[in-house]
Amino acid sequence: MSGRPRLRGVVADTSALVSLAVPSADQTYDTASDPDPLRYVLPSCDVSVPPSVVTELQEIAQYSDIHAAAAHNVLAARSHYAVEAPYQRSETPDSRPTLGLDDGETDGIVLANAIEADGFLTDEFGGNNFALVHAALAGPRIVPTPRLLCDYAHDGHMSAREARDLIRTISPHRGWSDSPYVAQLLDRLA
Repeated sequence: MSGRPRLRGVVADTSALVSLAVPSADQTYDTASDPDPLRYVLPSCDVSVPPSVVTELQEIAQYSDIHAAAAHNVLAARSHYAVEAPYQRSETPDSRPTLGLDDGETDGIVLANAIEADGFLTDEFGGNNFALVHAALAGPRIVPTPRLLCDYAHDGHMSAREARDLIRTISPHRGWSDSPYVAQLLDRLA
């Protein structure tokens, strides 16, 4: 996307999937007339997740907030992504390595490296975790969720206004509002 090769196969972590599903869970956002990012990603490329991501989604879905509604939306779309156990592959370690990340992120990185995914979708773009994710990826590129939305606009899949509206809809629910990274991406959409 945006001058980069198209994402054909990606591995997504829990945070990215929840963020992509927030607009459809937000009662102030109309996915009937405005883009639904989860519906963009799932059919546009082969999406894989490790079982730990499904477990984390199930745990989040037990609450009664917008994150729970978003997790329900991702779980309801289960037929549109593959669940693959990363440690049952010959090219991966037998057990989870210690990367300093949560289980879903760690397992997702191991899976992304093993299947040679084009990208790893994540919300890890602030603080030290971005560097940890970047260092652990052997081939796949890190694709932060807000960047993916901007790339969709730059590639003509949605307008810059639509991408800005999506980011502004997701931001207060996902802690992106004060992010300098997100602010720079929004400035590029102007």
